[in-house]
Amino acid sequence: MPNSQAGPSSGFFAHADRTAINGGIFTINNGLKAEKSGFQILQEHVAPAAFHNSKERFNPPRCHERTREAVLEELFDWIVGNISPDKWIAWLNGAAGAGKSAICQTIAEICIQRGMKVASFFFFRTDNTRNKIDSLVATLVYQIIQLFPGMRDYILEIIELNPLIFDQSFETQLDVLIIQPLRPLQLFCPNWQLLLIIDGLDECSGGASQMNIISVILKILLAKPLPLIVLFGSRRETQLQMAFSSRNMAQILTQFPLDDHYEPDADIFRFLVDRFDNIKETHPFRGRLKDDWPSPDHIQEIIQKSSGQFIYASVVVEFLSDPSSNPSARLDIIRGLRPSGRLTPYAQLDALYRHIFAQVDDLPTVLDLLAYTIFVPNQYRAPQWEYSLLELTEDDVHTVLAPLTSVLILDPEHGISFRHASLPDFLRDEKRSEEYCIRTLPTRLSILVLSKLASGKYMKVGCDHPNYGLPYLLEHADATTDLYTSLSAYEPSQQPPSFKCYPYELDFLNAIKKLDFGDGGKLYGDMLHRIVRFLEAEFPMALYWVQTKHDISHILGTERVRSIAERYKGWQPDSDSE
Repeated sequence: MPNSQAGPSSGFFAHADRTAINGGIFTINNGLKAEKSGFQILQEHVAPAAFHNSKERFNPPRCHERTREAVLEELFDWIVGNISPDKWIAWLNGAAGAGKSAICQTIAEICIQRGMKVASFFFFRTDNTRNKIDSLVATLVYQIIQLFPGMRDYILEIIELNPLIFDQSFETQLDVLIIQPLRPLQLFCPNWQLLLIIDGLDECSGGASQMNIISVILKILLAKPLPLIVLFGSRRETQLQMAFSSRNMAQILTQFPLDDHYEPDADIFRFLVDRFDNIKETHPFRGRLKDDWPSPDHIQEIIQKSSGQFIYASVVVEFLSDPSSNPSARLDIIRGLRPSGRLTPYAQLDALYRHIFAQVDDLPTVLDLLAYTIFVPNQYRAPQWEYSLLELTEDDVHTVLAPLTSVLILDPEHGISFRHASLPDFLRDEKRSEEYCIRTLPTRLSILVLSKLASGKYMKVGCDHPNYGLPYLLEHADATTDLYTSLSAYEPSQQPPSFKCYPYELDFLNAIKKLDFGDGGKLYGDMLHRIVRFLEAEFPMALYWVQTKHDISHILGTERVRSIAERYKGWQPDSDSE
């Protein structure tokens, strides 16, 4: 029994219960446990909102009935080992809003219904309890001790003896609290299997943490094989592609990319038809809906805007389902036939886009690239033209656009394209996109093009380099003083020799005519005469191809009359010679 008189000054051996003194060597085992129980410590580090059945995730996204059947079947085949039993890790990946979380949620629910053991963690960017790596292991451990009650005391004792375990590295936590405790199970329950579902990995704060989760799980599973399989769900972010392409990953990884292979448009169509039928049967305004509402064309418009991603269709249906308004009127808002007013039909979609764009480092350059892509038609742009205009190399473009791989496609031949047809709408609408809005950029890009043409730098591109899409940028530009100054200095001869032809000049003139500089059309008139003189000198044959309705025809007519008058005057006998 400890001496009741001993106080804080009892010294070095105050808390020792087994002490051996051998010469000058002191061996001490103080055997202290945490003041809190292991279960209390565990609870403090768990993120309940990350559970598949958390009340914080009320009505979580899940697959609509009779949709996603092909990918669900393939995932189940992987889980039960029918395909590649040595593939312990699966990566369900796709574009933003493709429905990855809904698939992971559905897999979790059905596996549990079938008696399989599942522990899950659903990351979410705006929930501070589940947007970091810190609570991942604790949350999985909490579920594991519910699934395997015999492991409970063993794991909790480990935590009591090391109460700071959750301040140690992710690798240490995973190995000590999950991998090591699971190994003895093989002796007593040789047929056990555990599925870990880690969804929304791209929404875990910090790319380094995301890669750490993948690399540590890979390392531990390779070193200590167990009947443990892991399903990851995420967007195809650059850092995640790197992590899943790492050495040794190929031998245990199988991928499930959500692409056209799974015919998403057919699933989206089925989802829309069912949900519209439900609206027509249950909505308070159902009596005001026509029998043929919505039309097949309306449904097809939504499918087209969805671009194979479920999020757009889901957002639209959610907006139309609001019981306080007529669904038909709300569909008109979606279709742009009436103003939205104070309504925010795309709030969920906008939040996703804003989160993705918040990862961009060089925002001005990215927005310039996207504005050019949106405002200049495909047939009038090529990657080398766009990159040279902004003085970027192909590597530069890949670097600045890397955070946007889940919403963009970057092709060496065709340049930038959008995975989401709804993204350009977001970027054009200042109310929705705010600091990411591109509405004013055509003006800046037009001035940049005019400056580039005036400098002759286009000649360095080494290809038939036309007008950088200038007429199409001008169509969306604002009539500013700077733009007026740049246009006033423009001469048709500034075009590259390979692209001095009349169709461009007509498009250019038409675009200028629509700009109201408040000068009574003076700039347009001056430019018109410059181009007529240029065409007469460089492309006289092209003048015959100009449509008569264009203003150029009037100038040509005037010039012809003047020319005939001059020639007629030359034919008259000199009156002084009479």
